[in-house]
Amino acid sequence: MKESWSGGMKAERKQVIISEIHYWKSHQILPAHYCDFLLALYSEGEGADEQMPRPSPYYLFFYVLHTLLLLVPILLFTLSEHMMLQIAGNCVVLIIALLAIKLFHRHPYLRESYAVMIFFVYFLLFTALVLFQYLPNWMILYSWIFLNSASWVVCGWWRKQFFLQVAGVFVFIVLLIRLGFHYF
Repeated sequence: MKESWSGGMKAERKQVIISEIHYWKSHQILPAHYCDFLLALYSEGEGADEQMPRPSPYYLFFYVLHTLLLLVPILLFTLSEHMMLQIAGNCVVLIIALLAIKLFHRHPYLRESYAVMIFFVYFLLFTALVLFQYLPNWMILYSWIFLNSASWVVCGWWRKQFFLQVAGVFVFIVLLIRLGFHYF
């Protein structure tokens, strides 16, 4: 009779360990190839090829809802004329966007980089609308957009999010084109 390396480890205990390893793999606590090795070891070669369950379609709801947050500053600035209501409403939505980053980080099927990008775009849109409405100086607005694009590149480099870096460079290029049309 072949004796396994585990020395007769109970099936229930093995299942707990295997589910922990799946958790580590899905949350990227350990590299995937380490988790695959541990899964093969603990399942004794059985079930090492098990795939993670597919994401359910309700995750798409989070993406759509989060994208709709970008409409809030435009709606608040066009439908309301009270400065405090505009700023308070947009600050609440900014906090919601920050909380969405945490939510996207916790779920393995949601991309945190998407939530970070929406947050930065929302922040730029909100602050640009405030500057344009209450301080209508083009150079201040262009300087603010330049600072935002530079912060996107730096944050993308710091958080290792390539898409944020590309978006920052894209905003900077669009700003340069706009300045070219404005002054030439």
